[in-house]
Parts: sequence; C-alpha cells; structure tokens
Amino acid sequence: MDRRQRKTRKAIYQAFEDLVSEKPYAQVTVAQIIDRADIGRSTFYEHFETKDELLNDMCTEMFDHIFAGVNSHCVTHRALQTGDLEGRLAHLLYHLRDTYDGICGKLLKEGEPVFTSYFRQRLAELIEENPPHIPGDMPHDLALDLFVSAFVETVVWWFSHGLKADPQDLASWFMRMLGQPSSHVVKAIAE
Repeated sequence: MDRRQRKTRKAIYQAFEDLVSEKPYAQVTVAQIIDRADIGRSTFYEHFETKDELLNDMCTEMFDHIFAGVNSHCVTHRALQTGDLEGRLAHLLYHLRDTYDGICGKLLKEGEPVFTSYFRQRLAELIEENPPHIPGDMPHDLALDLFVSAFVETVVWWFSHGLKADPQDLASWFMRMLGQPSSHVVKAIAE
C-alpha cells in the first residue's frame, strides 16, 4: 500500500471511529463515513465494500497484533508477558481499551451482532492457541464456548463500569474465576 492509500485508510478509520463513538453502529452509514473522512464514494469503495467489511478489517488488524504479541506499538504495556493465555487476554484487554478509541468494547457492550460474532470467533482461536485446563469429562467445544462467553461478558462488565480495572488484574480475576491458575498472582507472590 502506498503512502496515499495509507493516508486515505487512516482517514476512513478515524471517521468510522468518531462516528461509532458518537452513535450506535447500526446508525452509522457509509455516506456519513465518506463525509467525515472527506473522501469520494468511489475512494471508499476502493478500500471497503461495506461498513461491515471496514469493521472486520479493523478487528482483523487488532487480533493479528494480539496473536503476534507485544511490540513497540504497545505503548501502555510494553513489559507485558504474553507467553500464556492470561497474558494474551490482558494484551487483548489493553487493545480493547486503547485501540480505535475503545469502539470494539463499545460494540460488544451494545451487542452489535457483526462485531460480536467476529470477536467470539477470533477469541476462540486465541484460546485454542493456549488452551485452559478443561475438566476431563467435559466436551471440549462446550468448554471453549463457555470460556468465550464468559470472557465476552467480562469485557461487557468492564466497559459498563468505566474501564476502572487494570487489564492485567481483570485477566487475572477472569482466570481465577474459572478455576485456572493465574500467572499474575504467581508473579506477585514470587516478588
């Protein structure tokens, strides 16, 4: 992608973020995104076919980063260890809070179906990479679905309560609530 295309995408992303922070996702239109980004209709459609595709692109970018791990772009959490599931969940929580003006968490809180479905799918992939302990007789797919559902509800609670909890604490609480070992607690005890 050349510099002009990156600049256009950035303008589209920013316009979309601003609009979604102002009103429910269902009320945002492509025409509003185009007006706010100050671009032509054909320019928008060169990059995205629909606003759902734009949202999926933003989510894919965020999740691809989560899977890749902490890097220099992670300003608020450069020292975060992401070698286990708790660390990866904390990393995800930091980005839900800090990326795209927190619109991903807002969309989960609103129950926006396109985003929620995509988020649940990618979260399941993240969990599968570092699977939690599952009781021996529980079907794997049931355990995964319960884990994903519980984490989505945790994020909704967090956004509903003004993001007051630290992402690492929230990830630790989540793991312990589900009877999983918490690396955050283990580190605190070791120090």
